[in-house]
Amino acid sequence: MKILISIFKIIALNLLCVFWINPAFCQDIFNDNMPSIVPPDEGYEQTFNTAGWRFGINMGMYFANKETADFYSGIPVNENNIKYVLDNKYWYEEIKQELNSHRILDTQGNPVAMPATDKSTDWWIYYPEGLKYNAAISPGFYVKYNFNNSTGIFLQSNYVKLKTSGVFQMVIDSVNYLSDPALREGYIRGIEERISVDLGISKFYRVGEITHVFIEMGLHMNSTEALENRIQIGAKEYSIVDIYLNGSYIPGPGGNTQEYSIYQGGIGFGILLAGGVKFIVSDKISIDPGVQFTYKKQNLTNYTNFTMDTYVFVRLIFDLFGEN
Repeated sequence: MKILISIFKIIALNLLCVFWINPAFCQDIFNDNMPSIVPPDEGYEQTFNTAGWRFGINMGMYFANKETADFYSGIPVNENNIKYVLDNKYWYEEIKQELNSHRILDTQGNPVAMPATDKSTDWWIYYPEGLKYNAAISPGFYVKYNFNNSTGIFLQSNYVKLKTSGVFQMVIDSVNYLSDPALREGYIRGIEERISVDLGISKFYRVGEITHVFIEMGLHMNSTEALENRIQIGAKEYSIVDIYLNGSYIPGPGGNTQEYSIYQGGIGFGILLAGGVKFIVSDKISIDPGVQFTYKKQNLTNYTNFTMDTYVFVRLIFDLFGEN
């Protein structure tokens, strides 16, 4: 119970230092005037000296909040939507062939022989619900300067590529055109790339001969890019990103088949809180398993709310010109 109380005090005091920037208060933290979890050991400073520059390699599993995965769901209000493909008469003819010449119904229950030229057709589609990202491997690097054996400042950057996929259903006319409409499935997927940069303060406290509890807090910035958003109907695949710059795809000579690279995404920001256990192998090397929670926003159109992501990692720390 005393250890839990001490850890709680550590977290509270560090939060105050990060978010209530009082120089005198923070100076006390940097000078180690903090609660101790184990009794001081006079020989410890001579055994391990972790002051100085440290370099680390991060490797872990990234669990992204599912809210922004709906950016790839293809619903009509999204920047990328399934309607964009169905409204193109050339693609719609290909899709009807994949549907064995069956037509997709509009929301009024009428079979659509040809999409409206003004793109006003309201397609009867059941869109995927509850899209979420797959857990993904996230590597990165970590640089820290330790002022002493318990306090340092750090800079880290991690990379992750996330994928999401789901099923949508199109309502099509029936086999004999007299019975009830039928459903035909299509598949949708999205791929997203994120690069994060974190800057913060790190505190660690001895709990054993070679073990410490560490806590990190700081500021977070991310760069997000939607790499792909595609649908598949039968054997046909289509990008639902407007790669023709508001023009319509027209096949053949004299048509419009020029594709453009479209950037979707931007810069987001937030805060982070991380913690774990530091296993000191020597004053040159440590192994730090931990977990990081990042409360942040991303710059994806219509999906800019703050959300919480989780990163479970193992960090290998090396000495860089340590002060001995």
